[in-house]
Amino acid sequence: MSLQRTERGATLVEAALTILLFFTLIFSILEFGRAYNVYQLATNAAREGSRFSVAPFPGTSTLPAAGDVETHVRDFLASANVSGANVTVDQTAVGSTVNGVVLVSTEVHVQAPYSFIFFPFGTIQMNAKAVMRNENN
Repeated sequence: MSLQRTERGATLVEAALTILLFFTLIFSILEFGRAYNVYQLATNAAREGSRFSVAPFPGTSTLPAAGDVETHVRDFLASANVSGANVTVDQTAVGSTVNGVVLVSTEVHVQAPYSFIFFPFGTIQMNAKAVMRNENN
């Protein structure tokens, strides 16, 4: 009978440790999933911004201005509740030369902040970049 009483405390300690490890694992999986989601949103926003930037307006050969592209990217991120992103647009990135024609590309860089919820790691920056050739070359 006295053996069962000492084992009861050991079972409680084992359960406490197991539950702690289990919830740490679950919260780590949730945190990683959220971080990957923000990274994917930054990548998609950069891609969407560069796609918007390289296609001329219908019926013209005029490309959108860099400010319009930044607004487009920020609106894309805002639709996914990501705020505080740093967006830079370079519409004059010189690429390679093909048959004497210099190809000009647009580079869109997005730096989106990610704040941890469950762990005290602070805020990190998710960086993404997309490059597309301008269609009016």
